[in-house]
Amino acid sequence: MSTEETSNDTPLVEEKTSTEPHAENAAQTAVEEKDAPMTLEELASSIAAAENVKTEKFDITKPNLGLASKVERPDKEKKNADIEAVNAQLKVIEAEQTKNQERIEELHKENKNSEVRVARDALMELKKEKKMMLDERRGILDRRDAMKKSMDSLMHDQKSLRSNLKITTLDGINDRLAQLKRKQETTSMSLSEEKRLLKEMDVLNASKKQVAHFSSLSSNIFSQKDDFKSVQDEAREMNRQLDDVTARINAQQEVVNTFREKEKGTRDQIPALFQEREELRSKHSEKKMEIKEIQIKFKTALDDFYDQQRAQRAHYKFRDAEEKRKYEEERASKDKARIEEELKKVPYEAEMALCDYLAKYLETTFFDPKSKPQASSKKTEVVEIKDDPFAGFKPVKKKTDEVFLKMGIDKAPRKRISKQQKKKAVDQPFRLNVDIFDDFSLLGLTPPTATEGVAASVEELKAKKKWYSEQERGAVPTFKDIRNAEREAKKKNTAPKLSSNGKKTVKKFDLSSDEFAPLGNTTTIPATALNTQWGMRLPSLAVSGVVAPTPAEAAVVDDELPELDPQLDPTPAEMA
Repeated sequence: MSTEETSNDTPLVEEKTSTEPHAENAAQTAVEEKDAPMTLEELASSIAAAENVKTEKFDITKPNLGLASKVERPDKEKKNADIEAVNAQLKVIEAEQTKNQERIEELHKENKNSEVRVARDALMELKKEKKMMLDERRGILDRRDAMKKSMDSLMHDQKSLRSNLKITTLDGINDRLAQLKRKQETTSMSLSEEKRLLKEMDVLNASKKQVAHFSSLSSNIFSQKDDFKSVQDEAREMNRQLDDVTARINAQQEVVNTFREKEKGTRDQIPALFQEREELRSKHSEKKMEIKEIQIKFKTALDDFYDQQRAQRAHYKFRDAEEKRKYEEERASKDKARIEEELKKVPYEAEMALCDYLAKYLETTFFDPKSKPQASSKKTEVVEIKDDPFAGFKPVKKKTDEVFLKMGIDKAPRKRISKQQKKKAVDQPFRLNVDIFDDFSLLGLTPPTATEGVAASVEELKAKKKWYSEQERGAVPTFKDIRNAEREAKKKNTAPKLSSNGKKTVKKFDLSSDEFAPLGNTTTIPATALNTQWGMRLPSLAVSGVVAPTPAEAAVVDDELPELDPQLDPTPAEMA
């Protein structure tokens, strides 16, 4: 809770409606009870966080923000001038780049239409032809190698098969079988020899398949040998053509070298131009980076300046908060002292002073001096003075004959008109101004309407004063409470009422409301339609025959009455 809230909510007199015997102590305790306020470090941290201040750079508790020197705002015009200067250098570099590129393109164009270009194109065509021939020869050689590998495999199979055969032809096998069969039929032999003969015949019959396979292998090998020979012939022809193309390429290369020697000076410029182009690109990038550095430097300086501005605003807020805290502390201490001083005063002092004032006013204004009792004359004691230094002196005054020069006649003596009018005031009609009626209504009394009722009113005022002196603090409403209630009621009645949709509601005219004053002849209007109590206050408390309200009953009324500024409450001296 801030000091401002506690100071604004602290009334002049605490616990008016309290019925406890220690009401004054309770009021004092309520004033002293406060939440612990924030420290200066916490206050500075909260303000810095709200203003996005970099606390590691700025100290908002110090007037200079903890800086050795003030951060000045960067000059934007200087930044723009620096960038313009670099841009001018960039334009020069870009012009040099354009000139360099044009020179390179010009040399390329010259080389494209030169004799070296034509000779080089012819050389490239020969090299391309040679490459195609090399690819073709590679295909021939690959095919030759595959055929040689296949032929070697067939020859190996033939060799292994032949080692297992005694007869390698079908005719030879058939002749041998016929010979063995004739021998079997014409020659007598033993059983073992016959078996050996039959076994040989079976072997010969079984070897016919192998002999047929051997014959096919032999035919395949023969055909592949013919193919291999033709492939070798193609390879030899391709080698001869390659030798011819190589010779032509060498001759064309000599032509190209001859033309290059002639155009050597022009061609040597291109590498230098390429190197110059790279240098210009590097310079262009450096200038671009320089512009970027200028912008970054300006932005950094501008950010530092804005950081300082935020820190300065935060310092002003911290300073204002600190001054406000001191002011609130002083105000709280003054409020506390005022409350303590108020508690020391006699309760209802203003009300009793008003009773005295009204009583004195009625007595001095409307009482007949003849009816007033004569004050008893006091005998003055005369003290005889011994050794009087003014003995023999007598009072004198200027006479007419003592004046040296006199012009005109004497002035007429002043007439005391006020005393005469005061004596005649009793004979005048009885009148009371509006303020007197208002004062009587504040006291809850009825003012006199004729001279005969002045004495009774004076007695009521004295009794009312005595009644106030017997009341405890906060038992009955004070003048301030009554005025607060009237002000709040007036504010509530005059404030525009809003409907649920936020629009002002039109108030209907009502004869019985307090805003309508019944004037003139009201006989034609029903009595229930008029506010017959308009302009009349609550009935006054009679001094005699009426019991004063208890503190609890007075508290109910007092709770409904808001407070007013104590400065609006007139002092007894002002009322007197």
